[in-house]
Amino acid sequence: MILLLPIVTSILVASNVIIFILTHYYTNDWYKLGSIPAYMVSDVYTFLITALTSMFVHANIVHIAFNMIALVALGRIIEGYLGLYRYIVIYLLSGITGVTMHTIYSIATSSNIYTPMVGASGAVSGIIGLAAVLGDRFAYAWLALQFIFIVAGLSSIAYFAHIGGFVFGFVVGRLMYKRYDII
Repeated sequence: MILLLPIVTSILVASNVIIFILTHYYTNDWYKLGSIPAYMVSDVYTFLITALTSMFVHANIVHIAFNMIALVALGRIIEGYLGLYRYIVIYLLSGITGVTMHTIYSIATSSNIYTPMVGASGAVSGIIGLAAVLGDRFAYAWLALQFIFIVAGLSSIAYFAHIGGFVFGFVVGRLMYKRYDII
């Protein structure tokens, strides 16, 4: 059986995988495409560019695998509800919101302000937020897990990027549901 994915989800997965291969097997400069929180204050133009590029770069195979599994699992459902245009806009804006939330947290706490942040987690988290609007219980459990990891300080993962993307996707999903009865 062939698993067919909707067009935008297919393009996003393919883009992330191709960029991962190119940045890890043909160059060691992948981290230069990451978003550095300090740029929000010192170089806004570079911050905006890397806020976008960072969403397509991943640190390692496990990082990209988890993001792409979640994207495939939920993207194929959410894209059908939203349609191509809304889906891609919400995906990208969720990612940018995630980068911004991580950046604000980093600057406010003076934590890792020069460490590049990479990954599609904020964007994928927006899709998870949309799934929560549809009643997906896993989505709420996933959000709770993010807060537990923050409190426990278990790793250097940018949890505020995850939470920012989730909240953006959830709020947009609720607004769309109330206004257009789309989702």
